[in-house]
Amino acid sequence: MHITIVKKITLNGNDCPKSAKVLKELKDLGLIDQINEIIVADEREPSSEGFALASKYNVEAAPFFIVTDDDGSTRVYKAYHKFLKEIFDREVSESDEISEIMAQNPDLDFI
Repeated sequence: MHITIVKKITLNGNDCPKSAKVLKELKDLGLIDQINEIIVADEREPSSEGFALASKYNVEAAPFFIVTDDDGSTRVYKAYHKFLKEIFDREVSESDEISEIMAQNPDLDFI
C-alpha cells in the first residue's frame, strides 16, 4: 500500500491550519512513518502537483489522502477521521466524525 497526503500551503507560505493539525496528529500517533509521500497544493502556485491531484480526484479541500493498494486500485479520502479508521484501524469518536462532515459540508444542518 502507498499512502500520499496532499496538504495545502496558504498564500502567506504557511501550512493551512487543518493540514498542520493532521500532520501533527499523525506524528503524535506514531503513524507519520507509514505515510509514503506528502505533496503540496501551494496557493501561490496554482499549477502545483497538489492542485493537479485535487483536480484529478475532484477534491476541493485539503488535506486529503490517496491510498494506492498493491493491486493498483486507488482510494481517495477527503475525511481525515474516515482515513484513520479505515487505513490505520484507529477508533474515532462519532462527534469527531460528525464535526468533520459538518465542516466539509456547511450546507448541511442537524434537525
